Amino acid sequence: MKSRIILFTIALLLSLWGCDKEEISTFTSDDAGIYFQRVTSYIYGSPTEYYGDSISYSFASAKATTKAVTLSATVRTMGKVVDYDRPFKVVIDEKGTNGIEGKHFEVNLDTAVVPAGKSTAYVRVRFNRTEDMMEKAVRVALRLEDNEYFKCYLPEYKNTNAYTATGAQIHGTLFAFSISEMYTEPGYWTSFGGDFFGPWTSKKYVIVNQVCGLTPSDWSQAGYAGTKVQYGRFNFFALSVQKYLQEQADAGTPVTDIDGKYMQLASSYSVDYSKYE
Repeated sequence: MKSRIILFTIALLLSLWGCDKEEISTFTSDDAGIYFQRVTSYIYGSPTEYYGDSISYSFASAKATTKAVTLSATVRTMGKVVDYDRPFKVVIDEKGTNGIEGKHFEVNLDTAVVPAGKSTAYVRVRFNRTEDMMEKAVRVALRLEDNEYFKCYLPEYKNTNAYTATGAQIHGTLFAFSISEMYTEPGYWTSFGGDFFGPWTSKKYVIVNQVCGLTPSDWSQAGYAGTKVQYGRFNFFALSVQKYLQEQADAGTPVTDIDGKYMQLASSYSVDYSKYE
């Protein structure tokens, strides 16, 4: 019996040894490759990472005084790391872009370079906070192209380095930014704010928050004990905003609302724009 077990074990080992090993492809070209890769998440204590080819940002979560934000697209290389700087070619992908350079965003693509001794670089784009972001998202897409230093070998690749995971395909040569500042009317404004601030608009909401030092988070907690947004404070808030709007009008810089008309509050807190009529 013991001899049969030994023979079976030997046969099993021989059969496993004879199985074909799965070929794992490796990067063997002498030319260096380049691709976008943003790490979106990872598993703690594990080398497993997940990747994305886009990033979204909303100024709605920023302070009212924030005028711009700089975001980055991470670029990685394949092949040998060298001891000299290597410029790479990146352009604005017109098809995936509706933003206007100089108005919505600023970027210097002429300085795109992988530094000596590095395999990673960053393309930084500065996005300006503009009023039209309250109505629609501004999109900017970057596209990598071949040049004398790098080839684009990965137009698409799996969104994870986990060997056993199926994953989804993402772009290796395209990276997209989506920037917005869209708000929804807080329930507390709907219930009580109209008697003080008038009809809600996204731009008026931003002005009220700016003048009164409020945030969307304050509105989401409105009415609870100890929070900033309380019905008893609305008269003070409205008077503060009225004072600000009147000062702007008297200074020759009247504030307009999202519809292009002069911004007004409820009738008890109206602003005098008669000098412009």
